[in-house]
Amino acid sequence: MAEFETCVVPFPRRPSPLHESGRSPLPTEAAVELRATMLGNLLDQIAGPNGFQPENLRLRLTAYSAQDLLDEMVVLFRRALSEARGGAR
Repeated sequence: MAEFETCVVPFPRRPSPLHESGRSPLPTEAAVELRATMLGNLLDQIAGPNGFQPENLRLRLTAYSAQDLLDEMVVLFRRALSEARGGAR
């Protein structure tokens, strides 16, 4: 039997912005912090004490859980940055 060569051209890989050494990481870090703050504000609008406070208990609990997960994610992000810079582990 004849062997067929693949005709699939590999998709070119984009360099990861996380591994670029020429740029300062500060703008990326600031963008992450800004988006985390914005997401937290949106969650507060849904279920916060001065927010929408939906009557649906499931929706309210989901918003509270999402806020807790977001807070944990921010802590993990900051810890990872600290460790990457040689900070305490």
